[in-house]
Amino acid sequence: MAGKPAHRRQFRPDQPWPGPPPSQGEEQLCTLCYLGVILLGPAVPLYVYLTRRRGSGFVRWHSAQALNVALTGLLYAVSAGIIFGLLTLDKLSTALIGVLPFVVIGWGIAVSYLTRAAFAASRGEYSQVPAWICSPMVK
Repeated sequence: MAGKPAHRRQFRPDQPWPGPPPSQGEEQLCTLCYLGVILLGPAVPLYVYLTRRRGSGFVRWHSAQALNVALTGLLYAVSAGIIFGLLTLDKLSTALIGVLPFVVIGWGIAVSYLTRAAFAASRGEYSQVPAWICSPMVK
């Protein structure tokens, strides 16, 4: 672990970042990643991740986590759409009653964790999103 660069090291969110402290611009960019997921899905964190991942470990970690939340949310949305389509074959009301509550509750939970992570990023801190909301696809 000592030979790896700071942005490649494994760390826990309760430990301090092994690299230099983030600048205010990096904190704002990471906050934008999380808030961008709420409004635009994976577009904002994907752009930030692809353009800034080599510059700052702080930005890389937060943009990857925001992108993972967005991609996991897309997987949940596709799954809900498939279930909705299958239930619609029976009745539309059955599909709405069966799927809509899960979609609304799931979206609310994801937004609360994204908001919490955005506030942590704006303070230069870390906030780990649970694995059931954020499957680690991008590192």
